[in-house]
Amino acid sequence: MHQPPIAYFAPRRVSVLSAAALLVALGGCSSFSPPPATTVDPNIYPANYKAALMTMLQNNPFGMVGVVSAQLSAPALRPFGPDTRYVACLTATGPDWHKEKMVVFFAGAINQFVDANDEACKGAALAPFPELPGMLAQIRSKQK
Repeated sequence: MHQPPIAYFAPRRVSVLSAAALLVALGGCSSFSPPPATTVDPNIYPANYKAALMTMLQNNPFGMVGVVSAQLSAPALRPFGPDTRYVACLTATGPDWHKEKMVVFFAGAINQFVDANDEACKGAALAPFPELPGMLAQIRSKQK
């Protein structure tokens, strides 16, 4: 009995089966375009801004240890470079120093903690922030 060479039928079977498998696999895809890029709203209001600031300063006090009084504004949309961002203004006073800082938020989280410029915190409604001197005093006592 003479059988045709297997190689004669195998490529055709493999190609038909491969094509069928490919069609089945691709049949479940609704489109071949990449998923849409998710965009983040840079101006989400930072609801827990005080707690976030306390945590940041607890981990790195940025020369604020020794503060005897502090005031903080609620975040407000302010011009920041070419954009608008939520900015909270912080003033801190030590025994022989005074600092004015801006806390800049991006997508609800602290993005920058920088010296305030003249315009950034102009007219900010500052309120006492007694939590800050208390927390920084605890850090100072632990360092001794």
